[in-house]
Amino acid sequence: MKTLAKLLYVEADEEITDLVDRLRDLSLEDEVTFVVPDRAKALQSAMSFRLLKRYADSYGKRVNLVSGDPRLQAMALEAGFIAFPSLAAYDGGSEVHQPGTIAEPQPVAAATLAPAAPPAAATSIQPGSPVAGGPRGVATLDRPRAASVVSGTPRRPPPPPSRPAASGPPLRVYRPYLIAAGVLVVLGLIAGILYLPTATATLIVSGTPIKQDVTLLGLPGTAPASGNQFATQAIHAEESQSLPGTPTGQKPIPAVAASGSVTFSTDCPSNCSFTVPAKTDVYTGGGKHYATQKDVTVRSSQPGAVAVVASQGGASGNTDPDTIRYITGDLGFVTNVDNPQAIGGGADARTATIIQQSDLDSIRDAYSRDAIPAITDQLNSKAQGLKLVLVGQGVQATVTSDHKVGEEVPGFTVTVKVAGDGVAFDEKVVKQLLKTALQRKISQGSQLTSNLTTTYEAIDATTDGHITLNGHVSGFYTPIFLQSNIRGHLKGLSPAKAHAFLQSLPNVVDARVTQSPYGLPWLPLFSSRITLTIEEVSSNSTSP
Repeated sequence: MKTLAKLLYVEADEEITDLVDRLRDLSLEDEVTFVVPDRAKALQSAMSFRLLKRYADSYGKRVNLVSGDPRLQAMALEAGFIAFPSLAAYDGGSEVHQPGTIAEPQPVAAATLAPAAPPAAATSIQPGSPVAGGPRGVATLDRPRAASVVSGTPRRPPPPPSRPAASGPPLRVYRPYLIAAGVLVVLGLIAGILYLPTATATLIVSGTPIKQDVTLLGLPGTAPASGNQFATQAIHAEESQSLPGTPTGQKPIPAVAASGSVTFSTDCPSNCSFTVPAKTDVYTGGGKHYATQKDVTVRSSQPGAVAVVASQGGASGNTDPDTIRYITGDLGFVTNVDNPQAIGGGADARTATIIQQSDLDSIRDAYSRDAIPAITDQLNSKAQGLKLVLVGQGVQATVTSDHKVGEEVPGFTVTVKVAGDGVAFDEKVVKQLLKTALQRKISQGSQLTSNLTTTYEAIDATTDGHITLNGHVSGFYTPIFLQSNIRGHLKGLSPAKAHAFLQSLPNVVDARVTQSPYGLPWLPLFSSRITLTIEEVSSNSTSP
């Protein structure tokens, strides 16, 4: 009966991991034989053979080794493999019991021996030969192992000799390395226990409420904060642009009466005079009437000139020179009236297009829609992370025009300016000043808890950097806990004992102990690895 065994040819440069992978890939094979060259890199140490044996057992495979190198045979036998010195010996079932020797089969009588098969072409391993079954290191070959066939009753071969003790390197060769590895593992465990774990102990104490109102003054400069004063920085940003505008307002313009002057003369004897009263009506031959605007004295030697205005408004009141010749009523010795110059300035009623306030406002609003956010961003950028309080109404847009509202013009030009001022300061400094003010209020032997509430309102901010803050701070105070002493007492305690100790401290109503990144039966052995925090709960109210 023939048994099929999978032959795997080992490349000289393969690693032990490659052999393990090849074993794992042959999931349907129960027996595998490695054909190993003399200088195979993967199997040059007894540890590699033991590793291969361990994986072969885990995969449930029986592994054989074919190699002509006595050293490799010895390490294979020590690891528990069956070794063969050549493929011919493997085909004949002649395994190695001691490195460099071959167990020969017992001779049989010539008369009973069947005709022998042709001898093997070569006992050495030749990559790529027909025996190998294909290219070296790639193909595998299912080879039949044939038992010897005899014509008579075969004799039972003698039992194989007991396998001698392995001749590989003894375990003591690796002892220093094993000891060093153990020391490193112990040191790593010690370091992990001593330096990695941290613990946080939280004390929840009953606090007494307290609050304080403080007025703080900000002054421009870089002087450090002291008392109720802190440093500030004045910030300014602006941009402007000139834009054209078109008036859209409508205004009715009434008719304008023509005006000018007339001259009265008389033919009375010399040295006579008389007065032409105001509102005297004079007119042209075409029926255009005008009224004198004041009294005028006329003498025989001197005519009298007086201003006149057309009785009706409009351009129709305009008249050429020397057209007013008639006087309404009897003026005595006055014989004539005349207008040496034209009467003009009369205009008909109309509707005028003028500048109105909405014309300016619409241009301002359209420009400031993008400009105000841009100026605000500039102010925040100049503050460089500081708290910024805007002066007045904040960033504002103003507009000026080259013509006034109400003027009748075909067009105008406006200049829109968007500007803002602010006061910048370090908010952390302000909150520290408020906390300091509250600390001054508590008695000696007490301390503030960490959950303080600080607020303020900014008033009187000016463009030169001055500002006043109405500050408010509130919190709770408790007896002083000596944190270093508490942490020193907690180190090395079990979490249960640490909790009981914290619970026994004065004013403590509850305590929590947490460990990170993992929990141990004891807290860290160094007090620097323990963090202590204090939180308060008021027994009377939840806020000061």
